[in-house]
Amino acid sequence: MSNGFKRIAPAVSMLLIAALTGCSGSNSNPSAVGTDSTAPFRIKMMSQFETAEPPTADNPIVKYIEQQTNTKLDITWVLNSNYTDKLNVSMASGDLPQAMLVVNPQDTVIVSAAQSGFFWDVEPYLKDYPNLSKLDKDTLNNTRINGKIYGLYRGRYPERIVMYYRKDWLDKAGVKELPKTVDDYYNLLKAFTLNDPDGNGKKDTWGITENKDLGTYTFPLLFGAPYGWGYINNQMVPDFMTKEYVDYLKFMKKLYNEKILNQDFATVPGAKVSEDWINGKIGIRGNIVEAYRGETFVGLGKTLPGADVHFIPALVSTTGQKRVAKGSGFLGMYMFPKSSVKTEVDLRKILSFFDKMADDKLVKTVLLGIDGVHYKDENGVQKILDDTKYNKEVVPIQHLAMRSVLINNGTPLAKEATDALAEIKQYGVADASYGLILSDDSKKKLSTNKKIIDDAKIKFIMGVIDEAGWGKELEKWKQAGGADVIKEYTELYNKYKK
Repeated sequence: MSNGFKRIAPAVSMLLIAALTGCSGSNSNPSAVGTDSTAPFRIKMMSQFETAEPPTADNPIVKYIEQQTNTKLDITWVLNSNYTDKLNVSMASGDLPQAMLVVNPQDTVIVSAAQSGFFWDVEPYLKDYPNLSKLDKDTLNNTRINGKIYGLYRGRYPERIVMYYRKDWLDKAGVKELPKTVDDYYNLLKAFTLNDPDGNGKKDTWGITENKDLGTYTFPLLFGAPYGWGYINNQMVPDFMTKEYVDYLKFMKKLYNEKILNQDFATVPGAKVSEDWINGKIGIRGNIVEAYRGETFVGLGKTLPGADVHFIPALVSTTGQKRVAKGSGFLGMYMFPKSSVKTEVDLRKILSFFDKMADDKLVKTVLLGIDGVHYKDENGVQKILDDTKYNKEVVPIQHLAMRSVLINNGTPLAKEATDALAEIKQYGVADASYGLILSDDSKKKLSTNKKIIDDAKIKFIMGVIDEAGWGKELEKWKQAGGADVIKEYTELYNKYKK
């Protein structure tokens, strides 16, 4: 999930910030419709869509939200792939909505603007709202910019990465039990490669498909490494600088040598993973837990007759403990420019709207539509009544959801998804760098030097370099600026998180 933003030219950024910090502090309330305090409050927003067409002006879900929240929503819908460019143009022009979805709050321009007083600091107000006061504290902390909270996050399950597997392959490959440990996992991958699980009499399957980024299935976490960055022995350390990460690389090298891993992993694009799963070349695929509703999971049997997809429970790592990736807990956040939200009164009205949007009822409405119109709830099972109507009216506005939730469509996989979430939330390992914002210089060094490590990982797995060669590449990374990044991250951690 890429959250990257293209940068606005520095000169434009400075003009932007200067204009914004000099905005009038007028007490006028242009957002209110009329003078009647009971009249709907008008909110100008900018959000995403990723369907063929944007939501229509008379979208019934938006109308329902307006009725439930006593608002009049003026939403600029921007295609997901164009959103960054549109946001940058809006910021440079100063023509900003009152509620602005920011996909990457750590973007340089966003950080600079926040530090210059561009956005409202909402933390002092959250306690006053029933739902906003219950926002997850870890996730809120991950959104901080220099210690302050400048917006409301769109929640995602922090622990959400799971492994899907083909049970029909498990049976055909002669494997009696699901894997519980890393060794069990290896044996399953080997069986999926050698035991003709698709039953076609050919040696045309393998354990897993990877691409050059690695980490799709066999996280370094399973070998005791940090998730991303860890705080070890009083300093921040990237996962690849630990002994445990080398153990992970040795495991991947073993898969490569035994042809359990696709041999072209170093050159194939990320889409190859999905293609091999859909085409029945692999029997295990990592993805987010919410993906179970997709046609390539619960519906895989439609294209691959007999395909029976289920979840693999969290594996016990080589440390003897279950360890799963704990994400930041959010994907983008709504931020509120002071140039558009001029008074605290207006801010509180907007926060009141988002407080209602965070309620279970409206979260469900945004994701499913109106009960009895788009779906029907029967004993806890949500059944879509008309796929065409749902895809036209509900799917386009789903980016408005303040958090993701599992939808129970009544399939066995839905129950497994709920159980998987309940299990993995106990074992989350977070990246210690969440919520820490590097200087532009360190960001550049981190980005520029990434290729050193990426290339070294591939070389190690393919046997081009050994452990000594790996050590030399780590030293090269440190000398090229990595040591400076470690130093800055450590200082930030000690200041804001320790």
